[in-house]
Amino acid sequence: MSHELLLARLGEKLGLPLVFDQSNQCLLLWDEQLMVSIAPKNDDWVLRCMLTKVEPENERETFKRALTLNHELNKLDSGYIFFEESSRALLYQVVIQSPQSGDEIFEQLTEVVNQYDQLRSEFHQGYPLNKHVTSLGGVCYAD
Repeated sequence: MSHELLLARLGEKLGLPLVFDQSNQCLLLWDEQLMVSIAPKNDDWVLRCMLTKVEPENERETFKRALTLNHELNKLDSGYIFFEESSRALLYQVVIQSPQSGDEIFEQLTEVVNQYDQLRSEFHQGYPLNKHVTSLGGVCYAD
């Protein structure tokens, strides 16, 4: 199934007409706070979510938090956090491998958005690093 058709099926599940833009991505805004970029890459889909801007005065603390959370995400095989130099932002990225249906993408997108919300709160609400990180399959407690 083509990426365009899969995106249209996802749009049906969400009740939105979804299409890829000129840069071959689709942007979704959840709860007026969480922005998710969906872009096809070969047979996979890449989802990117902006976590926070990295301000020079908080750089050390922000990167330390990102590395700690990245370690937990790695253990859970739940995507990763990376720094985008051009925007000075931390992004959360997940790859959906060879999606086959709109339902499959909807389920994984829902899990990614839940994870994204938790990660974003780690940066914006200043939760301590030992708060839980919600995984795609449950909860992992980081010490």
